[in-house]
This record gives sequence, structure tokens and C-alpha cells, in this order.
Amino acid sequence: MLFLGESTFPGRIFKVSLDGMVLGVIGRSGRQLKQFSGAHALACPSENEVYVAESSNWRVQKLILRTPIQTSGAAR
Repeated sequence: MLFLGESTFPGRIFKVSLDGMVLGVIGRSGRQLKQFSGAHALACPSENEVYVAESSNWRVQKLILRTPIQTSGAAR
């Protein structure tokens, strides 16, 4: 798995499998928390932790990703 950042509009971060399937999308363009502008560098010390350095906003954001809760497929 890897993370990719868009450096221009709409400024999202993608979580992608090694075969190219998009597993998730984070954020949008802007200056608030979980918004990105010029995502220039990404660091991923673990699967659930991502640092995003932005060249336009002059900052680094730390993202902690939650894993989805697994539920059983049996309906009652």
C-alpha cells in the first residue's frame, strides 16, 4: 500500500494498493485541518499514520487514520 498526494486542486491524499486500486481518499483543497494545498512530501511511518508537508500552506499535518470496524455479514 502507498499514499499519493495531489499537489494542485482538489488537493486530496489517496491511499492506493500496490496494484493501483484506490482504497481511500482524504481531504480536499484548502487551508483548514484535513485540507491540503501543494502536498509536496508524504511520510508514512505506519499504515495508520501519515505526515503531509504542504508547499503552499507552509506546514506539516499529521494524520492518524482509523481502521474500519469489522462487522459480521450475518443479518438477523
